[in-house]
Amino acid sequence: MDADEIAELRPAPVGVRVVPLELRRTDAPLKIEGRVAASRAVAIKAPSSGVVGALDVQLGSPLKAGDLICTIGADAHEQRVLAAEAQRLLLEAQLEERRDALVMARARPEPPERVASFEAKMRAAEHRVAQERVNQRRHELASALVEVRAPFDARVAAVSTAPGASLVAGHALIELVEIDPAVVVLEVPTWVAARCRPGARVAVRADSDLEVREGVVSRWAPTANDGVRRLLVEVPNPDGVLAAGESAVAEIDVGERDAFFAPRAALVSSDKVVSLQLVEHSVARIQRVRVVGGDEREVEVAGKLSPSQLVVLHAERRLEDACEVVIQGDH
Repeated sequence: MDADEIAELRPAPVGVRVVPLELRRTDAPLKIEGRVAASRAVAIKAPSSGVVGALDVQLGSPLKAGDLICTIGADAHEQRVLAAEAQRLLLEAQLEERRDALVMARARPEPPERVASFEAKMRAAEHRVAQERVNQRRHELASALVEVRAPFDARVAAVSTAPGASLVAGHALIELVEIDPAVVVLEVPTWVAARCRPGARVAVRADSDLEVREGVVSRWAPTANDGVRRLLVEVPNPDGVLAAGESAVAEIDVGERDAFFAPRAALVSSDKVVSLQLVEHSVARIQRVRVVGGDEREVEVAGKLSPSQLVVLHAERRLEDACEVVIQGDH
């Protein structure tokens, strides 16, 4: 096959209409989309074995600190407490009898060994009473554990049991996620993380919230991408409106900077990935970008971009990465 035949098999260049990728100075706050997460999640487990009763929580329902979640084996523990109290009263009555017998033995001219026998029996009775008091206290403490209560203001994330279930100690009951504060997780370019240190103020608006809330950057962490850092923003949430998993947009003021701008209509979204179709030296490039600001007409984008690139507004057919293009019209 000669060169002419190879040229005939090569796909024809794709006709595209383009506009310049604009680089200019701006001081507008960055608008970065993230998600709301719980500041902590705790699995509540059964403190003792028994039958679950009074479980009145549902998935997603809010709880205040100290709210009753359920009881575990309350009837059995109550019976143990009553039995221990009855045994203590019986032993105390026997102890009084031993004391009376000792007093009478000392009042009569009893032999010393006889008096010593009464004293030994009284000491043994005192010991049994002390043991039973400890046993009763142990049952009372165990009885207090039958009430499982919320340790903090939270929302129910999972329910792993039901009323009437027979559980062993340590079995999972429910999972709670803390309501206040909520945490907004943002993935930002490295240079943004460098300017937005822990303690910085960030304005946050969630999908379910009508008001803008002011949060504080608690920390940042690296990601698998060297050019991206993960910011954690703590947002006050005393009313529990912000729920884990929902989307939120954070406005971050990083001062004046050089930024790339492209028409919003040029964005291509697929499987939650946003990209731009770019042209450089008559070759198409599909570049993944992050939208960090803008309005209905124009957006600020971040990524591996160059001022020499052109943004594709329209293509005659589907563009593939590294395919040849021909520019139509002026730009």
